[in-house]
Amino acid sequence: MLINSFAPIKLVFLMLCLLLSACNRGPDEDILRYELQTRLDNEFSAGLFKIHSFKRAGSAPFRDLERGVSGILVYYDAEFEFLRDYSLTSWKGLNLGSLAHITGSTKEGIDGLKPNSNRKGDMLRVYGRLAYAEEDGKWQVIADGKPPVNAVSTRPQTLEGQSPALVLRNIRDLLQRETEIQPNAHGATIIKELKLSVERLDLKFAQEKGSLIFGSGQALGTYHEFGKLFSQYSSQHGLVMHNTVSEGSLENTYRVHNYLVDFALIQSDVAETMYKGRTELHQFPNSNLRSMASLWPEAVHIVVLEGSDIKNLKDISGKRVAVGTPRSGSRFNAVRIAQAVGLSPAQFPEILEFGVAEAIAALEAGEVDVIFVTEAVPSVALQQLSSRRSDVRFLSLERDLINTLSRQQFAYYPLTVPMRTYPGQSKPFITLGLTALLVTHQRIADDTVEKVLEMLLDSRTELAKKYYRVGFISNATMRLGIAVPLHPGAEKFYARLKRQTDKE
Repeated sequence: MLINSFAPIKLVFLMLCLLLSACNRGPDEDILRYELQTRLDNEFSAGLFKIHSFKRAGSAPFRDLERGVSGILVYYDAEFEFLRDYSLTSWKGLNLGSLAHITGSTKEGIDGLKPNSNRKGDMLRVYGRLAYAEEDGKWQVIADGKPPVNAVSTRPQTLEGQSPALVLRNIRDLLQRETEIQPNAHGATIIKELKLSVERLDLKFAQEKGSLIFGSGQALGTYHEFGKLFSQYSSQHGLVMHNTVSEGSLENTYRVHNYLVDFALIQSDVAETMYKGRTELHQFPNSNLRSMASLWPEAVHIVVLEGSDIKNLKDISGKRVAVGTPRSGSRFNAVRIAQAVGLSPAQFPEILEFGVAEAIAALEAGEVDVIFVTEAVPSVALQQLSSRRSDVRFLSLERDLINTLSRQQFAYYPLTVPMRTYPGQSKPFITLGLTALLVTHQRIADDTVEKVLEMLLDSRTELAKKYYRVGFISNATMRLGIAVPLHPGAEKFYARLKRQTDKE
């Protein structure tokens, strides 16, 4: 009995030893600190940050079966001191998205961001990770490590009972464990259709409860991430809101115009075109649209791989092109640019309407030659692509083309994406800039619009800790690039904001 009574203690002791052993694996603290400081200087901006404090916070093994890479993720807790004034939320220059990628931090991993600009001496608190693999007895940093693969669940993957509510609960549980299940093609199709069904049910439930509906974007995308966080914040502060997925800007335009959603995110150029209508394309005016605020800058990315003979836009004639899903802003931009250059659909052997992830996979597999991606800068998906490949190249647009498009649409402007925005990007590229626009329809009450805009500004500090793009929102930029009439509630809000500013 005495021996048996010590068995649990010995097991706990053994587990503790293993845990401590895992925490001490990988490079020591000095090497980690040096590696991080080098990254900040070489890949972001030399002399901007000094690592004020650094503490190793543990480690975990990881493996990437797709790339055949395994190693260790080393987690850290650090403070970065600003050595000069710098805005990480500026619409021009390297921003928080690039810093988050370089430091390996999560969306919630950077704290201390000031609304407009950080000053010399300010501190950023960073929770991040660096990935390493052991080669010939030495630890080598990996540019783009991934988190550990989840253990396969032994829980049954079956539905139980006859109650519809219980069936739905089991389906939700199944969807939450999607990454653990690793389904075959048939199973993946089932999961995809179940997701769509659950999303439609959730939307129906929200409408029945009288919730405001926020149309965002594709799951895991920029618009969807913001919509989810802002809807949660709004609901917690007295304005119940439900975030619903969408294929993109064109679908959101249709939904807002037809009062199917109350608020939505739409590319500013799409909003302008759809509001005015283009009868030559059988697009009649969506006159119910009303604008509220520009949230952050976005850019058209045209991406090829080194070795391609595509040097400029005209070279894409006769190439295989991925342009974005049918109702996305990326596809809208690809069509507008092709028209401006004088390219017609007949000049392309294959035009593929892929989402971002599918388009990138096709580019890497050699199934397409060029992809169009309209996203905020930096695009997380393109950061990851550039991290794992050294042959990614971004095409610049000619200034004459940008000027032509800017004259056609107020929402467009020339945007220079600085070097090092993406890993391995050795020179800047010039492209078409636009904004992410928050819109509503004309039936929404003025006081509701005012309340949403108030929450938008009030939520910045809290939500920027969870999703850095919120940090780009400011009263100085909320009306930039808007070509759709403001909702009367928005006009009242901005007039009140101006009076408050004038008094200060």
